[in-house]
Amino acid sequence: MALPAATAPSTGGAGASPASPGEVREEVLSLLDRSGTVPYETEWKPLGPAALGVLEDLATDPNTPPQRRSRAVTFMAAVDNPQATDRLQAFLKNGNTQPTLRASAATALGLRVGTDAVPTLLPFLQDRSDPVREAVARALGRLGGVQVQQALEERLPLEETPVVREALQQGLTFSVP
Repeated sequence: MALPAATAPSTGGAGASPASPGEVREEVLSLLDRSGTVPYETEWKPLGPAALGVLEDLATDPNTPPQRRSRAVTFMAAVDNPQATDRLQAFLKNGNTQPTLRASAATALGLRVGTDAVPTLLPFLQDRSDPVREAVARALGRLGGVQVQQALEERLPLEETPVVREALQQGLTFSVP
């Protein structure tokens, strides 16, 4: 599953690339505050590579509201910066990062790199954090494939947390060919 690149709702001014870092930040904040949970490449690409730095700053700032921090990580999936995948992997792999941010990174990795994210995501089905395991199960289910189906089936009988079990079951329904 790749990011939606089709027609997205208008950003109300993202037609031209923002000229200054302040303008990039303003546009990033505007996009984060809009309703919707799926980042559209067509909205983020005009902001250029600088958008990744703004999103990373927001995600790591403890003074930023938690929901905005999570959305900042998720929306890294759509930025036009080749370093975004590495940054998302770093968020996911850092056990000291808040579980909600790690879960957002798992979702974003699946959106950004599609089935290439499977090898990175699979080990996190055994993570100590319930939100991370849940997000990984959902991301893997959306990506599908034989390897994913096998991993979800193996994890299901071991999982004790109801919400994660539900995500595993949903993932299996998505991944079955």
